[in-house]
Amino acid sequence: MPKSQEVPWRRLFVEAGAIVASILLAFAIDAWWEDRQQRASDIAHLRGVLEELESHSVLIAEAMESHRKTVELGYELFSLLSPDQTATEKARTTEVIDRMIDFYRINAPFGSLQTAMSSGAIARMTDVNLASEIASWPTTIDDLLEEENDAGGVIILQHSALLGRKISLHEVYGHRLANPTGRGVPGVIHGVAQPEAPVSHLAVDYKEIYDDIQVRNGFLEIMMYGQAALVEATLASNKLEELIGRLQQCASQRKC
Repeated sequence: MPKSQEVPWRRLFVEAGAIVASILLAFAIDAWWEDRQQRASDIAHLRGVLEELESHSVLIAEAMESHRKTVELGYELFSLLSPDQTATEKARTTEVIDRMIDFYRINAPFGSLQTAMSSGAIARMTDVNLASEIASWPTTIDDLLEEENDAGGVIILQHSALLGRKISLHEVYGHRLANPTGRGVPGVIHGVAQPEAPVSHLAVDYKEIYDDIQVRNGFLEIMMYGQAALVEATLASNKLEELIGRLQQCASQRKC
């Protein structure tokens, strides 16, 4: 074959190699950019989860204080109950009962965590243990809420009915109706008339509680639920503190 008709294989191979390399480089750059965008999105989701967990920390601290107070109020109630209460002691007893039967129940949001889970940001975390702990965090809150709901069921279904057969609950619940916002934040529903007592001159006689062992045991049971919920909230608080610390570290370094 004349030299003029020879195929320039070497040049073709070089050119083909250059084309393939440029295509592979383009793919690599595109993949790198997509990964960079994905990582940025994941970090944003995880920072949202971090903010949500920090809000849970406030709620759990609130729960711990409320449940601790329930136990303390129980002891105070037993010290106040006597056959010959003074007017001041009766007024304080009404306030204590009102606060004890308003058992705290946590209401923690999980919108950011659910979004991070559905987006795959949690599943893509390189720290598998941290990802697992974040994913299981709602179970910890559920455990606490279960204790609180059990207490609420006892108070509403059992103790309040028993208490209502012994004394008029008008003063106790009347105070609650005038302060509907709960969680220690007073508030008033303006323009709503409060119900009148069934007997206008009726005064609460707490001697009925002092003499009834079932009612006194009911308050003791509320204290026990308060103690159990406090233990559960304390465990949740310790776990959350560690969880927040680890998530803060990886989010700040953008290495999760």
